[in-house]
Amino acid sequence: MTSPSTNDVIDAVLGLDRFPDLQALREQRAKLKHLSQTSYQAALRPADPRNFSYALRAALAARMAALWNSPELAAHFRELLGKEEGAAELVSIADPGNGANGADRRLQATLTHVDLVTLSPKDATRANIEKLAAEGLDDRDIVTLAGLIAFVNYQVLVVAGLKMLRDN
Repeated sequence: MTSPSTNDVIDAVLGLDRFPDLQALREQRAKLKHLSQTSYQAALRPADPRNFSYALRAALAARMAALWNSPELAAHFRELLGKEEGAAELVSIADPGNGANGADRRLQATLTHVDLVTLSPKDATRANIEKLAAEGLDDRDIVTLAGLIAFVNYQVLVVAGLKMLRDN
């Protein structure tokens, strides 16, 4: 698959092309907007996905967006997932109501960690990281996962704030 368009994902999911005032507001922080989109590319479509396939990244992102009740982003990430190789095996984990039933322990640990850090970040401890390591994630995998979680949760909050401005 080719990488997603370089168009800004936040603008796209919120339909900001119909809201020139909000687009102008975002352009006041053009560098932040650019860095957010660059971070999106790095989190979801890095040159080397290593042990987190593009499909898994999209499924985890969709799950986090759904946990936050961000339907626009959840739909975006599900669409992204649908375009990835291996999506069929991972589509169920995009729904937070689904665990990794029958999946390997590594994926189960990953989902548990994603849910914990998304819903209750203050409850995450070193022991949670050690569980990931015990299930076979190496240091780079753990850092990759942390970066994905941090970015998607950041993106959800930006979308929520802009959505509030858009809708009021």
